[in-house]
Amino acid sequence: MKSLVLVLCVLFSLSTVNSQTYEYLGLLKLPDSSLIPYKIDFKEVDGKISGYSFTDLNGKHETKATIVGRYDDKKNQLEFREIDIVYTKSTLKELDFCNVYFTGDMRRLNGKSKIEGTFKGYYDDLTSCIDGELFMSAAQKIQKRNEKLQKRVDRSSRVPDSVKQKFDLDKMFNRYAKNDLKGGEQLNIFWKEEYLKLIIWDDGEVDGDQIDLTINGNKILDAYSPVAKKKEMELSLIDPVNTISLKAVNLGVKPPNTAKIQLMKKNGEIIDLASNLQVGEEVTFVFYKEKPKVKK
Repeated sequence: MKSLVLVLCVLFSLSTVNSQTYEYLGLLKLPDSSLIPYKIDFKEVDGKISGYSFTDLNGKHETKATIVGRYDDKKNQLEFREIDIVYTKSTLKELDFCNVYFTGDMRRLNGKSKIEGTFKGYYDDLTSCIDGELFMSAAQKIQKRNEKLQKRVDRSSRVPDSVKQKFDLDKMFNRYAKNDLKGGEQLNIFWKEEYLKLIIWDDGEVDGDQIDLTINGNKILDAYSPVAKKKEMELSLIDPVNTISLKAVNLGVKPPNTAKIQLMKKNGEIIDLASNLQVGEEVTFVFYKEKPKVKK
């Protein structure tokens, strides 16, 4: 019995060593020189990578997609491609998503090296759409550099106070770090299963914000005040298309009305979101069992 426990402990240790999680932030540069914020989160196990990409994070076309790929530590080469949309703020008419296929050099997969190179874009049917360049750095490295620069600016006597107030690198960094939903925004989510666990709480200072929550027009929370303890609700998404709306009833002691939201599948997969609303504003989550077909 002791031998079995020892073997299991060794196997667990090896799997922990061989599995690493990485987060990179950067930009996609298109042929017309326009720049789109881009973020990837992925795990690496024995050279294989899997995770998610976030395009235009906190922008009006924010899209989360599943990525798969591999890292060759002998050739110092990273490859990944987007394969499925998890959610998007884009309208369904714009849903023919151009998937990023990237292959580039990377000195080491250690959370410090940069990711740079060209990418090719393909629709789901592998028709070519748009190509461009990708520039990314490790999130941890960017945050440390920002903290040093912010301290330098705050301490400098040469920088006017009016400029210091506007120079907020944490706010810039948070564009990549937090998925904030604002009033009037709609999130189109591709959710094949009926099961949904919806989790709501206040992850900041609990200040008396109240929200209404409805599913397919039926109110399930009335003037509810999120607290630090997570409220979990198991829901059934029976229809081909299901709609959940979250509306701000009031503003607490410290506006705006905010809540942290998680959408969880049966397998534990989670979509992390946050609402940021004024009184009367609402955000809408539309769940699709199947991805609508869009004519090109």
